[in-house]
Amino acid sequence: MYFLPKQIAIIPLVAACCLLTVSCQKDNRVVECTKLTEIVTKGNALIETKKDSNDTGTTKNLAKDLNQTSKELESVSLTDTNLKEFQSQSVKSFRQMGQAIGDIGKALEAGNRASTSIEGREQIRKAQADIIKAGQQANDAAAAQDAVTEKLINYCKSKTQ
Repeated sequence: MYFLPKQIAIIPLVAACCLLTVSCQKDNRVVECTKLTEIVTKGNALIETKKDSNDTGTTKNLAKDLNQTSKELESVSLTDTNLKEFQSQSVKSFRQMGQAIGDIGKALEAGNRASTSIEGREQIRKAQADIIKAGQQANDAAAAQDAVTEKLINYCKSKTQ
């Protein structure tokens, strides 16, 4: 067989490209995990710092912040299919929490505006029922997000070791 020197030089070049591609994919996965976990952690921290507030303004701001977190999560470009699934589930959970907490804020506002009349008391009862219902929805979404966060962290740990 007769090989030209140019053809021999191509073999190590192709091998080097393959090696770089494989190593970059692992690095890319680490970068994607980091991006995703940073946003999820930030969203979870928002909930932790403001979860016990019964203030209408704080509640509405938390709802807005959670919706912003879902948009931020959605905007992250990912290549790993498992991370895309975690991303999708997290976007859904943060949106649901944002919606439910927004509903709590509206109910708090309605309760605060109610008069001391019989009709006002009925408005307060309705607001309380709405708060309980929205609170349960927020708790369900938070539990789903906690499960997704745990899976995400475990997945990212297994991929970086």
